Amino acid sequence: MEINFKSKLFELLKRDHRLWNEETKEFNETLLKDLVDKLDENILELLFNNAETKERFFIKIKDVYVLKQNELKFFIDENKLDNSFTQLANKIGLTIDDKKDERVVLNWPFKDCVLEGGMTKEDAVDVYYKFDKKTGEWKEEAAKRKEIFFNEVLARDEIDRLEDPKTLYKWRRFTAENSENGEELKEIKRDEKGIIKENFVIKGNNLLSLHSLKSQFEGKIKLIYIDPPFNTGKDEFKYNDNFNHSAWLTFMKNRLAVAKELLRDDGVIFVHIGNEEAAYMQVLLDEIFNRENYLNHITMSTNAASGFKATSAKIFSTANHIFVYAKKADKGYLNKLYTRKEYDDSYGYYLLNPSEPYSRWKYKKIIEILAEENGFKDVKSFQKSFAKEIILEKIKKFAHLNKERVFRTAALGGGALTKRKVTVEKSKKEKGVVLQHPNEDVKGFYILNGEQIVFWSNTYKEIDGDIVPATSLTDVWTDIGFTGIANEGGITLKNGKKPEPLLKRIIELGSSENDIVLDFFAGSGTTCAVAHKMGRQWIAIEQLDYSDNNPEERMKGVIAGDPTGISKTINWKGGGDFIYTQLAKWNEEAKEKISEAKSYDELVKLFSLLYEKYFLNYNVRAKDFKESIIENNEFKKLSLERQKEIFGKMLDLNQMYINFSERNDKKYELTSRDIELSEKFYNVKN
Repeated sequence: MEINFKSKLFELLKRDHRLWNEETKEFNETLLKDLVDKLDENILELLFNNAETKERFFIKIKDVYVLKQNELKFFIDENKLDNSFTQLANKIGLTIDDKKDERVVLNWPFKDCVLEGGMTKEDAVDVYYKFDKKTGEWKEEAAKRKEIFFNEVLARDEIDRLEDPKTLYKWRRFTAENSENGEELKEIKRDEKGIIKENFVIKGNNLLSLHSLKSQFEGKIKLIYIDPPFNTGKDEFKYNDNFNHSAWLTFMKNRLAVAKELLRDDGVIFVHIGNEEAAYMQVLLDEIFNRENYLNHITMSTNAASGFKATSAKIFSTANHIFVYAKKADKGYLNKLYTRKEYDDSYGYYLLNPSEPYSRWKYKKIIEILAEENGFKDVKSFQKSFAKEIILEKIKKFAHLNKERVFRTAALGGGALTKRKVTVEKSKKEKGVVLQHPNEDVKGFYILNGEQIVFWSNTYKEIDGDIVPATSLTDVWTDIGFTGIANEGGITLKNGKKPEPLLKRIIELGSSENDIVLDFFAGSGTTCAVAHKMGRQWIAIEQLDYSDNNPEERMKGVIAGDPTGISKTINWKGGGDFIYTQLAKWNEEAKEKISEAKSYDELVKLFSLLYEKYFLNYNVRAKDFKESIIENNEFKKLSLERQKEIFGKMLDLNQMYINFSERNDKKYELTSRDIELSEKFYNVKN
C-alpha cells in the first residue's frame, strides 16, 4: 500500500517541471524539500487537489487546511523519491543526503553565475579583448572554460588531510627584464625577521591555498579585498542542488574564517558583493569577524539605467556593496581619503585687503568683482550680457585663482559655539565687522555676522598629484565608472572585471606602502595589478583558467610598463617582479581527466586508472561499481554529465593536491627543484 502511494506521489510531483527533468529522467528531491519549506504555491496546489495527498498531508482546522510540513518531509526522507543517479550513487557508497553538520564546500564555479558540468556552447566561454601588436588594436576573443565543477562538499568528520599545507610546483619568476617568458626561480626572498618578501600568483583551489599560506603569512596580511561569486542563481544554469543559498554561505564561511587568521591585528578586509547575498554576507561577516569590528558598508553604482536591463519588471539595480571589517577595531583603521568636488557657489565672497588687520577687512561678492573687471556698471548688466553657464565658469575660475581670499560663512554649533558664544552674539550686532574671540587658540578662526569665516582654500587637498577642491570620502561611491574599462591591463572578462581606480581607492584606504595585500578570488588580476603599481607586496590566488586573461598574464604586462588603468595617474613606468606557482595536483588531475572525457566508453576505460593511480573515497565500493553498474548497464542509462559526476564523487577530496608532507613520495614524480623550492617556501630544511 505504502509503495503504491509513493509511486502515485512521485507521478504527481513530476507534473512540476521544476522537479522533473524529462531529458535526463531525474527528480530533484533537494529542490522539493526547499519548496516545501517555502510553502510553494504550486506544490501546495498539486498536493491539495489530489484526494490521497490531501488526506495524508493536510489537517483541517475549522475551515482552513494546513500542510503538515514535517510529516511530508519525513515521508520524502524515508521513501527517497530519488532518481537513478542517486540510487546508483548510494549503491556504490556515495551517500547523497543533506549533511546537517558543519561542512566544507570546496568549489564554486564562476564569478557571477551558477553553472553545471554540461554547459551550452554559449555559456562555456568568457569574452575578453586581446591586444594585437601588429595592428595596434584590441580584438574581441572567446576562451572556453576548461574546468568543470561538481558540488564538492565534505562534512567535518570526513576531513583528515584537506587543510594540510600543499606542495607547490611549476615555479617561475617574472621580471621587468624577462616579463614574457620568466626565468628559473632560485631563491625566495625574506627580510631580517624571516618574513617572505615576494609577490605571488598562486594557481589552485583558494581554500586549500589559504590554508597553505598560514604557516608563512598568518597574522601578516594588512589588507584583503575579495570579489567572490555573487550567487545570482540564474535559472539557465541548473544543477542537482543548484549550488543553493546555504552551500554558498558555507563556501564563503570556510574561506573567510581562514582569511581572518591571515590578517594582522590592525588588518582590514573588504568584501565586494551584489544585491543577491548582501544582507546575508553582512550577517556572516558579523559572525566571523564579530559585530564590533564592523567599519563600513560602502554602496556603489555600477551601471547606467539604460538598454534592455532597464525594462525589467523590477526596479533597475545599479548597486554593488562593499563590507569593511577590521580584525580588531581598536587596532584596525582606514586611512583618511578625499574625493574631488566641484566649485561650491556658497563661497561667493572675496576679501579685498587680506594684508591688513582682520578688524579692517573689507569684502565684496565675487560677481560684483567680475562685473567691474569686465567693464559693467552693475551686476544686472553683467548678468544680462552672458549666459548663466558662462558666468558660473568665470566665477569658478576666479575662485580657483584666488582661493586664499575667497570665502563663505558657516553657522557655529556644539562646543565651538559654546566656547565663543559671547563673541558670536557681539558679531551679530556689529554687522560687516570681522571679529576674533579673545585668546583664540585656533589659527585662522574669524567670525563675521555671527558665523565662522571659511576660506575656499581650506577645501583643497592633494589627489593623484593635483591640488584640487576636495571633500571627505563617504560610504556612497558614484564617481568610479564601471564602463569603458575594456583596455585595462589588456584583460577583459565578462561580468567579472573591476576598474583599477576602485582598487586604488580601497588599497589607499586599507594599507600603506610595502604592506601585504591579498586577493583570493583574483579573477583577471585587478587587485594585484593595482597593488603592484602602488608599491604593495601582494598575493593573488585563482583557480579558474581564463587563458590569456589569467592574473599572471596581466602582471607580465604590469611589470613591463602597462600604460592602462591608473598608470598615468601615478606615473607608472613598470618594474618589479613576481613569482608564479601552482598547488601540485593529484586527484585534481584525475578530475580534469574526467571532465575531458567525451563519451561513456572513455569513462569506463578511465576507471582502471582512477582505481590504480589516484585516491578514491574510502566509502567507494569499487567492485560493486565495476560489476553491478558497468556490467549491468545501469550506469550507461545516465547522461554523460551525471556519469562524470559519479566518477568525480568517487575521488577522495582530501587528496586533490599533494600534501607537503608527502612531497618525497616517488609516485607523485615531483622534480627535485619543485621539492626544494616548496621547502624554501615553508622554510623547512630537508
